[in-house]
Amino acid sequence: MDYYAWMQLLEGAWTTAWISLVSIALGVVIGLVIALVRMAKVPFLDQFLGVYVSWARATPLVTLALFIFLSFPSFGINLDKHLSAILCLTLNTSAFNAEIWRNAFLNFSNGQKEAAEAIGMSRLVYFRRIMFPQMVIVSLPALVNEMSFLIKGSPAIASLVL
Repeated sequence: MDYYAWMQLLEGAWTTAWISLVSIALGVVIGLVIALVRMAKVPFLDQFLGVYVSWARATPLVTLALFIFLSFPSFGINLDKHLSAILCLTLNTSAFNAEIWRNAFLNFSNGQKEAAEAIGMSRLVYFRRIMFPQMVIVSLPALVNEMSFLIKGSPAIASLVL
């Protein structure tokens, strides 16, 4: 391989890395917000986000990428190619992350919540100090698995839109 081929390979690896990292960061945060909103049981929002999560998890990445890249310009929304790839990957991974976080939330024992209430701990302090660290530990294998799927899928999606 010549110098030009190596440079293209390195450029592609760098593009994959930064698109994946941005999508992972956004997907984890958005997924946590979606899970918290769904656990709050706000009637319309819970149903809407449930439909979004089901739709995004069932839609293949390639289909979602083509939908974003081809249909958005017809509505007058012209996105940068990198932003299209990030949006596609973030929509997909946030849905999976929402279910991972929601599962960790649902499997949390009520005994610790009752103990925190007994000592006068507020809900926010309880979530930040007790619940969230344990949720991260329980969710870590599934989150890493989802991140590896995203990293493996990002070159294909980026090649479609870039």
